[in-house]
Amino acid sequence: MIHAVVLLLLLPPLCLSAWVDPSTPPSQLTATSFLDSASYTLVMSDEFNTPGRSFSDGGDPTWTALDRHDDDISASGEGPLHFYNSSMVGTGGGWLNVSTGRGRTEWTEFDSVEQVYKTKKKDFKSGMVNSWNKFCFTGGIVEISAVMPGSPTTAGLWPAMWLLGNLGRATYEASTNKIWPWSFDECDRELQHAQEISACNSNGHWGLIPGRGRGATEIDILEIMPGAPGPLPSTEPPIERPYGAMTLQVAPGVPGNRPKSGAPPLPGNDGHNGFAPSPPQDWYEHLNYMGNTSINPFFYGTYLAETKPGEPVHRSKLEAFQADAVGAIHQLRAVHFQKAHKYRLEWQPGNGGRIDWFVEDTQPDARGRGEHEHDFTAAPTPAPKEEEDSESEDGDGGDGKKKKKKKKEDKHATPAPTPAPSPPPRVDTAATPPGWVHAFSIVDLSLKEATRAQIPDEPSYVIFNTAVSSTWGFPYDTPATCKKCYDCSDPACACALPPGFCDTLDAGKTSMLVDYVRVYQTDEHEKHVGQKHTLGCDPLDHPTREYIKGHEYLYMRSLPFIDKDPLKPIANGGGACSADSDCGITGSCSTLSKESFWSTSDARVCRCGDAGWTGPHCRSHAAGDDEPGAFDIVLNTSWFTSRIANLYLPLPVIVAFSVVAAVFAGAFVATLQKKRLSGGVYVGLTQAEMTPRYNLRGRP
Repeated sequence: MIHAVVLLLLLPPLCLSAWVDPSTPPSQLTATSFLDSASYTLVMSDEFNTPGRSFSDGGDPTWTALDRHDDDISASGEGPLHFYNSSMVGTGGGWLNVSTGRGRTEWTEFDSVEQVYKTKKKDFKSGMVNSWNKFCFTGGIVEISAVMPGSPTTAGLWPAMWLLGNLGRATYEASTNKIWPWSFDECDRELQHAQEISACNSNGHWGLIPGRGRGATEIDILEIMPGAPGPLPSTEPPIERPYGAMTLQVAPGVPGNRPKSGAPPLPGNDGHNGFAPSPPQDWYEHLNYMGNTSINPFFYGTYLAETKPGEPVHRSKLEAFQADAVGAIHQLRAVHFQKAHKYRLEWQPGNGGRIDWFVEDTQPDARGRGEHEHDFTAAPTPAPKEEEDSESEDGDGGDGKKKKKKKKEDKHATPAPTPAPSPPPRVDTAATPPGWVHAFSIVDLSLKEATRAQIPDEPSYVIFNTAVSSTWGFPYDTPATCKKCYDCSDPACACALPPGFCDTLDAGKTSMLVDYVRVYQTDEHEKHVGQKHTLGCDPLDHPTREYIKGHEYLYMRSLPFIDKDPLKPIANGGGACSADSDCGITGSCSTLSKESFWSTSDARVCRCGDAGWTGPHCRSHAAGDDEPGAFDIVLNTSWFTSRIANLYLPLPVIVAFSVVAAVFAGAFVATLQKKRLSGGVYVGLTQAEMTPRYNLRGRP
C-alpha cells in the first residue's frame, strides 16, 4: 500500500475525490465505459487493505455494519432467519469479509397486536455493511471484485451486492414503506396515495422540491442463488444453479395481465389453434439478455398489499401497489465461489438513461480464498497462481428468486407446459472488451412504455450482505409432519433446512470476500445518455438529508434497542490498545491521562496522529464529501463546522493555544482597567477619540 501512495504523489495532479482510497493502484484512477468508450474518473474506492477495521456504528466514515434483526418479514412469518451482527464484518488478508454462521440471538420485543412482550430469536447470525447516508452517488460505473460465499451446490445462503436510494434505509421497513422502490415523477391521482413523496405534492416540505416524485429504487448488481444441479424450466438459454440475479426493482408496476411466476411472458393466442383467444401478457419490451443469460421467470415483482395486524408498517387498501422486478439470471460456476471475479454496473440515470450489467469471465490468476480470509488482522497477500476451473460454461444449479413478501405465490413449482418463449433480443457486444460478458441491459424507453416509470435518478448507496431466509433456497414442500424450525443443532429441524446447509456453515467458508469496490463518474454529461452524474447523498436536485432529519424515528431501531440518532459520530481514536501497532499506520497508543486534562486513568487508547486516518483504531481512511450538500447550504455553516469537527490537534498544541488565549484575555482586561472613567473621562483616551461620531439615529 505504501508504494501505491508514493506513486499517487508522483502522478500529475488529479482532482481526486476525498472518497478515494489512497491505496488504490494508480492504473485504476480512470476507467473506460464498455458502452461508449468514454473516460471516467475514480470518485470512490475502498481496497480493504488495512486489516482490523471496525464497521460498527461510528467506527468508519464510509461504511456501517448493522446490529439488528431484519424487518423484511410478512405477517405469515416467512422471511429472515438471521440477525445482523457487526462482528460478522471485518477486514483481513486484503478482503472485506462478510460472514455467516450459526449462533442464536434472542431479544424481547413488544407485540402490538397481543399487547405483550415476547422473546424473539434467530438461529443464524450474518453481516450487512452499507454506506447509507455517508457515501452516495447518482450514475456512473461501479465495479466490484468478490468471491461468493459457501458452496455452489448447497442452497441456503443469499449473498447480494446492491444499490438502494438514500431515502430508504435497508432493513428499516418503516423508512422504506411507500418509498421503496418508486421511480415515478408524474402526478397520477390514482397512484398518489401509494407513493409517499408524489409529484402531486405541490408543497416542498423537508427540503424536497415541490412537484417532484421521489423514492428509493433498488438496483441489484448481483444476488446469488446456489443449490443442487438441475435444469430450470422456462429459461432461454437453459440456466442451472448457481446463478446470479441482476434486477431493477421499480414502482409503479405493470397493473394487470402480468406473467405468472415460473413461466415466461406469454405471447397471446388468436384462437386458431383451438384454444380460447387470449391477449399477450404485459411485460417490458427492449430488454436485452446476452451471453449465458435468461429472463428471470421466477420473480416478476411484489404486490405490497394492505397490511395486516402485526406487520411492522401500515398500508391501507388505497395505498397498496404493485412493484416490478425487471430482471435476468446469469449462469455462474463453481469458480465464482473460489476466486475473485469482477462485476460491473454502468448506470446512466433518469430520463433517457439506461442500466447495463457486466460479468467478468473466469480469470486463472484471480485471487482465491486463503488461510487468512477470517483473520481480521492479517495483511493482504499476493494473488495466488491457480489452475483455471475446468467446468463448462453451462455450470451447475437452478432455482428461482423468492417473492419478497405479502402476496403468496408458488414461485418454485414447475409450471404447466407453456409455449416455448421467443428467443430474447440480442445486442451488439463488440464494444465489450475481452474477458467480460455484457449480460443484461434496460433502457428508459422500456420503463416509460410499460408503466411511465423511469431509470432511477436517486442518490444511492452501496450494500454488501448475506441473508438467510426461508424464502430463498429453503424447502417449500415439506411434509405436514415436518417441524417448522431452523436450528441446526435440533435433529427435528433437519427437514426444514436445505440439505448440507448446516455442514456448509460448519466448514467455515461461508464468507463473501470483497477485494475492492470502485465507483467512476464523468462531468462531461454530453458523453453519455440520461441525466448528469452527481456525488453525495444530498445533491441539490435530489435532497435527502433534511427529510431524513425530520423523520429520524423511521431510520432508527425500535425497542429494545435505544438509538439517539440514526448514525453515531465517527470515532477519532479512543479504541483500546497495548502498543502503537494496534493504532493503524500513523496512530499511537497512549494513556487517557495524557489525552485528557481531566482524566487520571492509565487505560491505554489509540490517538490518531494524522488527520488522514480515523476510526477507533485509526485504520480507516478519513473519507468524506468534498462539497456541501443541499441541507448544508441551507444551514450555511454546517459544512465548514463539520470539516473542522474531526480536525486533530495534538495535546501540546491545545495547551499552548489555551495559554496564549489566557494571556491575551489578561492583557485585554488590564487595558480596560486603565481606561476606566476618571473624573468623567476615560484615562488614556484623547478628546477626539471620545467625540461621538454618530447621533442617536445612527447618522453622521
